[in-house]
Amino acid sequence: MKKSVWIKAGIGIIILVGVVFAGIFFFISSCASSLKVNVMNFDQDLNLKKPSEVKTKPIILFLGNSMTYVNDLPTVFERLSLSGGFVPEIYELTEGSYRLEYFADETDELGAEALNAIENYTWDYVVMQEQSGISAFGQEVMFPAARALDNKIRAGGGQSVFLMTWAYKDGVSRNLLGSEVGNTREEMQTLMAENYLNISKERNALLAPAGIAFMRCAKTNPEIELWDADGTHPSIAGTYLAACTLYKVLYEQSPEGLSYPEELDGSTALKLQKIAAGMN
Repeated sequence: MKKSVWIKAGIGIIILVGVVFAGIFFFISSCASSLKVNVMNFDQDLNLKKPSEVKTKPIILFLGNSMTYVNDLPTVFERLSLSGGFVPEIYELTEGSYRLEYFADETDELGAEALNAIENYTWDYVVMQEQSGISAFGQEVMFPAARALDNKIRAGGGQSVFLMTWAYKDGVSRNLLGSEVGNTREEMQTLMAENYLNISKERNALLAPAGIAFMRCAKTNPEIELWDADGTHPSIAGTYLAACTLYKVLYEQSPEGLSYPEELDGSTALKLQKIAAGMN
C-alpha cells in the first residue's frame, strides 16, 4: 500500500515538472515569436516633410544623449552648414542615456533646463532624439514625451525635428531563462523607424532619418564602418552621415561636395554625402 502511494506521488511530481517545463518553453517561444518583425524596405521613398521655409541662419537646439554628443554631432553639422553657405546658431543639452521623457520632466534637473530654454528663448528648430531602446520598444514612453515637448516648441514658434537614430550594429538580444531572444539590426531599425515615422507624421514635424541612412549605407557601402567599437555609438563616419542627413532635411539641398572631418577621406565622405542626398 505504501509502495503504491510513493509510486503515485512520483508520477505526480514527474507530471508537474513536465507541465512547468512545457509552460517555460511556451513562454520563451511566445516571447521569441513576439519579437519577430517584418523588416521594412529601407530603400522606399519616405515622403519626408519639408520645412515651410529654408532658413539661412537658423537657431537650433539639440536635445539628446550620447548618440548626439559622441563625436559632437552639433559641431559637425555646424561646420557642414558653414561650408554650404548657411550660418546656424547652435546650442545643445545632452546627457548620457537620456530619454525624451526626462527632457519633458520639469522635476528633472536637465529637463527643467530644457523646458526653460524652449519656453523662454526663440528657436527655429529643436532637434531631438530618443534613447535607442525606448525608440524601438517603448512607444508608450516615447510618444507622450514627444507630444509634450512638441507642444511647447510650437507654442514658442519653433519647429520640432525628430532625429531618427540607428539600430545597434549587431541588433539587440537578451538571455531569457537560458534562451537567446532578440532582434537583428534590420528588425531593430524597423521598429525604431516605424515609431519615428509615426510620431513625426502625427505631429506634422520634420524627420531626419539618420537610422535609415545607416541601413542604406551598410547595404551599398559595407566597407564604411558606421559604428564605434562598442557597436552602438556612431563612428566618425556615422556621425558625419547623420549630419549630412540633417543638412538635407533642413536646407533641402544635397551635401555633396561640402567639407568633411579630417578623419575621413574624400572618397568615403562623398559616398556618405550621396546617401544623405537620396533621403527624400
